[in-house]
Amino acid sequence: MSYPATHRPLIDLIPNNDSLYASDEEDGFYAQEDDYLINAKWKDVLQRTSNRIPRRVQRYLGIYLLLATVAWTGWQLLIGPIYNENRQEIAAMDDISQPQFGSNLRPEFKGMIQLKTLDEKYLPVDNRRLVVVGDVHGCREELEALLQKVAFDVDNDHLILTGDITSKGPDSPGVVSLAQKLGASSVRGNHEDKILLTIAEMEALHTPLPDQEETANRQEDALDDDLSAQGGGKLRKLAKKFSKGEIAWLRQCPVILRVGQVPNMGEVVVVHAGLMPDIPLEQQDPYQVMNMRTIDLKTHIPSETRDGTPWEKFWNHRQKKLPANERVTVIYGHDRKRGMNIEKYSKGIDSGCVGGGHLTALVIDSRGHNKYIHVKCKGYVD
Repeated sequence: MSYPATHRPLIDLIPNNDSLYASDEEDGFYAQEDDYLINAKWKDVLQRTSNRIPRRVQRYLGIYLLLATVAWTGWQLLIGPIYNENRQEIAAMDDISQPQFGSNLRPEFKGMIQLKTLDEKYLPVDNRRLVVVGDVHGCREELEALLQKVAFDVDNDHLILTGDITSKGPDSPGVVSLAQKLGASSVRGNHEDKILLTIAEMEALHTPLPDQEETANRQEDALDDDLSAQGGGKLRKLAKKFSKGEIAWLRQCPVILRVGQVPNMGEVVVVHAGLMPDIPLEQQDPYQVMNMRTIDLKTHIPSETRDGTPWEKFWNHRQKKLPANERVTVIYGHDRKRGMNIEKYSKGIDSGCVGGGHLTALVIDSRGHNKYIHVKCKGYVD
């Protein structure tokens, strides 16, 4: 068969490329393909097995596998480190091999009462109640409103203040005067401590203080003094507002008030800031009792900063290790940034009244039931 000269046979159009030619004489012609990761035998088994599994089950298995992968990744990146950190913290709180802060000897502090025990007649029995109020800071108006709200009965109830009843607010002398009138108890807070140290310094320098009967300028706004005076001058101006009777009342306020046994609460103690676990009340460092916020678990040294572990976390952990009859419940104030902070063996009730928050009362009845009552405050400082 002949073709026109202008047309070539199609076979002539195929390029002469040896790479396209595979001879059946070559070993590679019969070699098994290796363009997959799984052996052909196992691949066939998997395909036959998957064909026997319903598609719905396959979807569920895929979802579960995805969730398991997410959970494992979350544990490795987030939950695991937190869990390990918590375990290390618990181990540190359990470690009492090193010397505890407060177990060493310390000098006696003059002009300061370390510990008092509340008269048993004030304990909540029958119709009697204990009314424990957080940091008042000179807010007499709010304190009166709170006592009215709890239906405070001076004949059957006893008022306990957690310290820092003075400074910052408008009527510090008025709060002290009201506490005297009601026969209240109070612990010494860091602000009372500063005022009393200032008064002691003024007395040493023979700086005039108010006479016993002096009551003038009682309602003068202490906040204006804060704005117009600096440092020690501010404290001296505030100190001059108190009568000698009010100063004497402040001086008899202990650093620690041992309330005694209360039903469902065990031994109850009131302080301003906090306590070190495993240290007798008599050996507690008074400065830290009035100022602490955290404890360094490596050294077991308390601090007024927020860099360590909250002292109340350490306290509650250690209390749970003690026999039930040796556990102590602490009621305190001082830390308005943390606000209400209620744990099993610690009750923080500073709710930031002077800054515009609330003034809080913890009311304890004869059965040891706790009730928290609040009033809104105007706010006098930022």
